[in-house]
Amino acid sequence: MTLIPYQGQLVTGRLWRDFFENAPASAAIRANVKDTKDAYIVEAELPGVKKEDITLICEKGVLTISAKIIGEQDTDQGRYIRKERVQGDLTRRFVLEDIDEENISAKLENGILHVTLPKKRPQEKHIDIK
Repeated sequence: MTLIPYQGQLVTGRLWRDFFENAPASAAIRANVKDTKDAYIVEAELPGVKKEDITLICEKGVLTISAKIIGEQDTDQGRYIRKERVQGDLTRRFVLEDIDEENISAKLENGILHVTLPKKRPQEKHIDIK
């Protein structure tokens, strides 16, 4: 293998440093999931995303958050030489137990999607004594 100098550095050294020091953030939707007595609360980071571009589906205990993030394109005003902000279609799934799927609520505030998934109340079963 031959190493080629590039502006006083070896190409492999520059690539290694760029990869680890300047790597873009993960393309996953980052989220916190809180378990309270009555509900699960999911707080997902979706900065700059409009609520019209978010889809929430809960089916059989699986919450799916999907978002479409549209990035800016190169224009006559200039072109990008580095793009680290995530763009495209993102999806994240959460498996949660005993969710009351009929009463889920969600709101988007300051780039944070708050989804409240109420827990099903345990059914009391009365037993007749014979």
